[in-house]
Amino acid sequence: MKRLRRFGHRLWKDRMLTLMALPALALMILFNYVPMSGLVLAFKKFDYSKGLFWSPWNGLENFRLLFLSGDTFWRITRNTLLYYVMFTAVGTICEVALAIGIYELVFKKLGKGIQSILILPTFISFVAVSYIVEALLQNNTGLVNQFLMSLGKESIYFYMESKYWPMILLLVKIWKGTGYGSVLYLATLSGVDTQLYEAAMLDGANRRQQRRYITLPMLLPMITIMLLLSIGSVMHSDTGIFYQTTKNIGALYETTQVLDSYVLNAIMKSSNYGVTTAITLYQSVIGFALTVSVNMVVRKISPENALF
Repeated sequence: MKRLRRFGHRLWKDRMLTLMALPALALMILFNYVPMSGLVLAFKKFDYSKGLFWSPWNGLENFRLLFLSGDTFWRITRNTLLYYVMFTAVGTICEVALAIGIYELVFKKLGKGIQSILILPTFISFVAVSYIVEALLQNNTGLVNQFLMSLGKESIYFYMESKYWPMILLLVKIWKGTGYGSVLYLATLSGVDTQLYEAAMLDGANRRQQRRYITLPMLLPMITIMLLLSIGSVMHSDTGIFYQTTKNIGALYETTQVLDSYVLNAIMKSSNYGVTTAITLYQSVIGFALTVSVNMVVRKISPENALF
């Protein structure tokens, strides 16, 4: 009771701040928590005539169908996890490297111009990206195949060969997201005390040593926080890159289909909403468990870098 009164007193004391936060809180509840009521569909056999809440209950049948669906489910789960690891690892390295490179430029105005140019791809929709990729990879008229044929080699049917697409999607992801992703790291570096570098120079530290012992340790907390925040989405993928960029071609599913694109296809081609809801619940549970687990590990190793 004492805690409740203390909470009420603090709420009243900061009433103006609370009032300002109410619209954001209302939107969060409306778009993040109210839709969670639909998760009940994962345990039901959906019937249009009866609606969401009155459809017959079928327990864990949807999950049984999901896990026993053959190689498809495990293939798309594997693809989702591997793409997350690949995009996160390579993306973080590129973002940090770009931030350090821009930060260390002597001509700061040039650095701002480079950063602005590299951020531009972020605002290009994946529909437009799909046409750019197609212009590069078309069978005979694409720039890549024209280059290969000019060297006397045979053209590659990229849209029929799934083995090339992990690298293609990685390049697209890096091109589109590195510029924007480097902003937070560059902002972190902007807050570093320059006297640390001056002291290091007086001690005889070269550029490489300054990066190793000053720059990277200063960036480590931000890198850790970004990784922890992204782990919650480990089972989610950007549908645009996997659905639009690949044009949803079935021949590429072996290496390009992930959980989210599978759900989108299932919704468009069938009415088994119970199974698709079961997939989204599965994604959320795995993401939540991994976030809590990794945060516990980080809290034991470096408590100041943990989220909670």
